[in-house]
Amino acid sequence: MSTIKKITAYKTEVEHTANIINMFSNSINVHIKGVSSECVHINEFFKNGISKDTNAIITLGILRGTGHLLKEAARKNIDRYYIDHAYFEPGYEGDCWLRISKNKHTINNIKEVTNFRWENFFAKKYPIMPWKTFDQRGTNILIIPPTNAICWYFSEYEWEKKILCFLKKILSEENFKKVKIRKKPQEPIVDKNGNYLGLKQNEKIQNVSLEEDLENCSIIIAYNSQVALNATLRGIPVITDKHNSCFALSFKLEDLSLGLNNEKFEIEPDRYKLCKWLSYCQFKLDEIKSGFAWKTINNFQN
Repeated sequence: MSTIKKITAYKTEVEHTANIINMFSNSINVHIKGVSSECVHINEFFKNGISKDTNAIITLGILRGTGHLLKEAARKNIDRYYIDHAYFEPGYEGDCWLRISKNKHTINNIKEVTNFRWENFFAKKYPIMPWKTFDQRGTNILIIPPTNAICWYFSEYEWEKKILCFLKKILSEENFKKVKIRKKPQEPIVDKNGNYLGLKQNEKIQNVSLEEDLENCSIIIAYNSQVALNATLRGIPVITDKHNSCFALSFKLEDLSLGLNNEKFEIEPDRYKLCKWLSYCQFKLDEIKSGFAWKTINNFQN
């Protein structure tokens, strides 16, 4: 019987993301001993499911069928290497930084690592600003709900409603009036079966910059949005779900029962430690091609 670990990497018809999946798969075959990776189209999953000899899957995003794949792999307890936009320098331009999470949608814990990657790649562009006191923050409670696609993926269609009901119970009438909901300006929409339908333009949000909303808020409540990380770097307290990179630094909804001028929100969490760790959980394209990403993930994320 073969001892080679079998990886199946699934790509979609989107060319630039398919290229990334191809590169990751090829890098494993070239640089990693004892592991074999095959790159296939997502349609292969819908035709035949995940093959019985597959020990792990690789894919990017949750749209165009990959969300179904990830759910099935989790159900079968198959390792999942999930690729998506980076925590720092997101996007496909330049070095093309990408976060890669093993068996998670996003990294939501903290491990102690050196400051090498943070200081060399991100610290100058993403300064950790001084922690803000109540008087230095804005007045709003900014809520960042999950997108329609994320609601489908995590079965969280009621999240926004539940948050608002809870806040109405614990906040004073005056503070509840400070609640502001900010949806994603371009929101991915899927049907009830997770099939991608396109982008919804939330025009009201597009007229208000994120910069302005962050300037005017006292605290952020977010599901998975990376706006929480942006706010954390600015010294603004955040309350997040477990599918958020700031979950380890998250305050609690119950903390708001004491109002916005709460001494708990004055205590700065260990933001530097989080930034160091997240820097070890995202990789530029060259690091994916060289096999460095695979080795680092499996050394640090287990």
